[in-house]
Amino acid sequence: MLLLPRRYAILPMIFMACLIPSAQRVVILTLDFNLLRLLVLVGWIRVLRRNESVVLWWRRLDTAMLLWVISSTAIYTLRQGSLSALTNRLGMSFDAMGMYFLFRCLIRSWGDVRCIAAACALISIPVAVAFLIESQTGRNAFSVFGGVPAITVARGVHLRCQGAFSHPVLAGCFWASLMPLIGAHWWAGGKTRIWTLMGLANSAVIVFLSFSSTPLAAVAFGIVGAAFFPLRSYMRWVRWGVLLAVLILHMVMRAPVWHLLARIDLVGGSTGWHRFFLIDQTIRRFSEWWLLGTASTAHWGGNLFDVTNQYVLMCVQGGLVTLLLFVYMIACAFAGVGRLWRTSDPMTAQIMVAWSFGVCLFVHCVSFMAGSYFGQIVMIWYLLLAMIASLDPAPHRETAGTPTQKLKKPARANGRVASSRALPRGIRSA
Repeated sequence: MLLLPRRYAILPMIFMACLIPSAQRVVILTLDFNLLRLLVLVGWIRVLRRNESVVLWWRRLDTAMLLWVISSTAIYTLRQGSLSALTNRLGMSFDAMGMYFLFRCLIRSWGDVRCIAAACALISIPVAVAFLIESQTGRNAFSVFGGVPAITVARGVHLRCQGAFSHPVLAGCFWASLMPLIGAHWWAGGKTRIWTLMGLANSAVIVFLSFSSTPLAAVAFGIVGAAFFPLRSYMRWVRWGVLLAVLILHMVMRAPVWHLLARIDLVGGSTGWHRFFLIDQTIRRFSEWWLLGTASTAHWGGNLFDVTNQYVLMCVQGGLVTLLLFVYMIACAFAGVGRLWRTSDPMTAQIMVAWSFGVCLFVHCVSFMAGSYFGQIVMIWYLLLAMIASLDPAPHRETAGTPTQKLKKPARANGRVASSRALPRGIRSA
């Protein structure tokens, strides 16, 4: 982390997240420092020593991230009213702000993104091998580090492999969220296609062996998001159409539209009904949590102490304000993706990578509906947000000394972005 060139400085964190359980930690005066947190500290020592933060341009997404962290910390601590609660929130704030702004300082160009995607494809090889061994033996080799079970958890006759990750669902979602970014580099051509295919194949193996509905659904929605690339100029109409369809379904269905979650079971034995009931109770008990959140959800119903929904978790921990700031942060990220692909050269693979950012965001948003993030996967979430913010072509970037290469505006026809017919053959076929 200290010695590698800037472009490769993030790679140790990716390797650490994939190969070491997050339970590995050093405790100093009751403060927990897992190995990713220690790497964040080392990373900031590097940034300050090399003065690598001078190129940081402030973005609206940065403001949204800062406000969300402040709201989450303040409201949670105010409700609990204890030093331990403040300590807990400061740890979360350190992870969010430390990782996000560290990545913001280290990522400056499309070449840095390509390096990250290649590193993920490379590390997927030992991770996929470990998952295959676990699926055949029923034993998790990473248990020697602690924090993960030695005997693989089973659902029926199928093993739910998790490797070094905190949970099988999170392991699958981790790699499902990386697949669009890795796959988008196929259009770079040449030898890049070798590690692209390798990364996609290994990621698919990991997702399948996690044997969880949420990662499989995330992959399916990622494919849908990629398929909308030819309609990218009409995404506003697509969004309004989806919203209208959801409203119509809500009116014609006997149950509320979020009851559809109860019907999703891709692998057998899924807890879709639990996820539906959690959302349903959150809406019905709005008066209980909207101001300062709530101390517990155990009294909402059977097993609802397990908050398997990131949006509901925002409600529980920080009330309505924190939820709205979290949604605002996601909206700022999608807006940044829109500016990225509109200002990318349609004759290069850059536009595909820019679109993949939006697909990755979409995959995370889908995963949030069926799981709350903890452990290593939060690093990938903050890394994605940082890549978007660092490459976001905001208006004031068009000045001398820009930290990234100047992005070309695509050709326009009749006031619209050039159609897919202006793209190379490989991109048209996508």
